[in-house]
Amino acid sequence: MDFVTNFRHSAPYIHAYRGKTTVLWLRSKVLDHERLMSIVGDMALLSSLGLRLVVLFDAHDSHNNPISSAQITAEQLLNITAEIGQRRYAMEAMFSQGITNSPMHGANVNVVSGNFISARPAGVVDGVDLMAQGRVRRVNHLAIREQLDNQNLVLIPPLGYSITGDILYLSPDNLVVEVAKHLNADKVVIVGDNPHPSTDGQKEMSLDALKGAISQLNESSSGLLELKVAHNASMAGIPRCHIIDGHEDGALLSELFTRDGVGTLVARDSYDTFRKARANDISGIAALLKPLEDQQILVKRDQETLENDIGHYLVNERDGMIIGCAAVFPLNEHIAEIASLAVHPDYQKGGRGNALLNAAEREARQLQLKEIFVLTTQTEHWFIERGFRAATVQDLPENKQRLYNIERNSKVYIKSLVS
Repeated sequence: MDFVTNFRHSAPYIHAYRGKTTVLWLRSKVLDHERLMSIVGDMALLSSLGLRLVVLFDAHDSHNNPISSAQITAEQLLNITAEIGQRRYAMEAMFSQGITNSPMHGANVNVVSGNFISARPAGVVDGVDLMAQGRVRRVNHLAIREQLDNQNLVLIPPLGYSITGDILYLSPDNLVVEVAKHLNADKVVIVGDNPHPSTDGQKEMSLDALKGAISQLNESSSGLLELKVAHNASMAGIPRCHIIDGHEDGALLSELFTRDGVGTLVARDSYDTFRKARANDISGIAALLKPLEDQQILVKRDQETLENDIGHYLVNERDGMIIGCAAVFPLNEHIAEIASLAVHPDYQKGGRGNALLNAAEREARQLQLKEIFVLTTQTEHWFIERGFRAATVQDLPENKQRLYNIERNSKVYIKSLVS
């Protein structure tokens, strides 16, 4: 697709994300200067489009990132805070750029950080004093929201502050979940290891599927920590969690502004559903049917006809877009017509036509009908492969025979629903 088409297709996401709170976790692998420069530019663009961004980041590289059960001495904490400071200041400097003809020109992103996280010592675990290892005590969500309301980007390092004035290290994988939960975030986005090698390339996963996948992985599996955090965030009530490959340039934008994305999405709600059509689906159905009507594959239906018939339609909705539809028109107590069976060209290889036909058959069975039929000019083999048999116009109910369009000369195929 060309630029204009791509930009138009991203418009629904631009509208949907405006004013929504997104918590991003930047893993160590993307914090080198070159990768970070690119991601900062993408985050500035997201901010300009109205997303409310809270950004967390790792303290060390992935091999030396302290785990939540590790003891952290005063000397280690000093090294951690020094590295955190360097990374924080580097990001603030990048957000301050404004060179002409660069992605940051005119961005004017204000970055705010501070003592938003109260912490307590982790204490003694299994006989070991974890010393400067901490646990989240409180997230000052009101102060964070105030900064977001002022259109500032909030930067949160993996540190917390105790009531005694101590600095404590907070494991980022736990901190991400706590911050997102207290902010009632709309999304968590993890930019780190690519989990696709560990999940057979799945782009969308339910909570149950994700839990099952994690149970089959070992500690060296690609993206295991990212998958665990996505699971925990989803369990904490975050509607959608995205994991994207930190090595892929532009992955953040591709994941959020294209329908299929490039990473892994864990959604609590129904991202891809088959359901009864509603009145607000009419424009989506019309757009889906029009190319097939123009090719005379389907009979043309005007807006008024669709409005009158909307109660007979089933749709396949994917992330707010109607990508498939079918209609069930009962003609008497015995038989129904299946019509307007269509799938968007981008999704015609995924078995959605079968799923729509099966949904239509279930609908007919619920109405206690015995047969269904189709009229087709170009897809008779597809229906034959799915159990339909050739018939004649005379086999149709009389009310349908009277409406049969001789000029189209459609072929008739009937399927019994009685086993």
